[in-house]
Amino acid sequence: MSSRPRVLIAGGGIAGLTLAAALGRADLDVELVERSTSWDAGGAGIAVQPNGMRVLQALGLGAAVEGAGVIVRRWLFRDQHGEVLCDSDLQTLWGEVGPFVGIERARLHEALRRGAAAAPCRVGAWVASLAQTERRVSVELSDGACRDYDLVVGADGIFSTVRQAAFGDCAPVTAGRWRGGASDRSVRARSRACSSGSATDASSVCVQSAVAAFTASAM
Repeated sequence: MSSRPRVLIAGGGIAGLTLAAALGRADLDVELVERSTSWDAGGAGIAVQPNGMRVLQALGLGAAVEGAGVIVRRWLFRDQHGEVLCDSDLQTLWGEVGPFVGIERARLHEALRRGAAAAPCRVGAWVASLAQTERRVSVELSDGACRDYDLVVGADGIFSTVRQAAFGDCAPVTAGRWRGGASDRSVRARSRACSSGSATDASSVCVQSAVAAFTASAM
């Protein structure tokens, strides 16, 4: 039996996989459980900002993420008519912190999974209950498996069963904000436009057209 501190991470999304990679480098005994029965990542794309990229670089994952995405050098916000509201030079803004990377969620997830490959993962299971003593946390999973851990981390999303087990019912409260979205066809068309230009032009086209589509669809 390992004498290393034993950690259970609930949730195999961006946060859970990144933490698994980080704790694995710290020589902790890490396990991961993911409710979904597959590794299909939801959503279309995500912007990994330079401070996030700096963390991924420290974990040895920066090159993989950067290679799977595109460096965004300028960030333009437009209204529904295409008029520019704000134009930011991201390289000047962030300096030496790191690159600003736009990437498909599925590709980001894949890179993080490779980084956390050393951590055993059980899919189709989640934390059903937990009980904490002075030194350990006893966990029962949805499939009936039981084990003790030194630390349990809830990275299982907005409807976290870890949070519910630890603190009781605490339903999420909306902040009253809206979020736009573009149709799948629109995103694919703009992705093709991005791949046809230079690196600088491509990143600019992606941001301009995607933000315009997001804004128009949210109106």
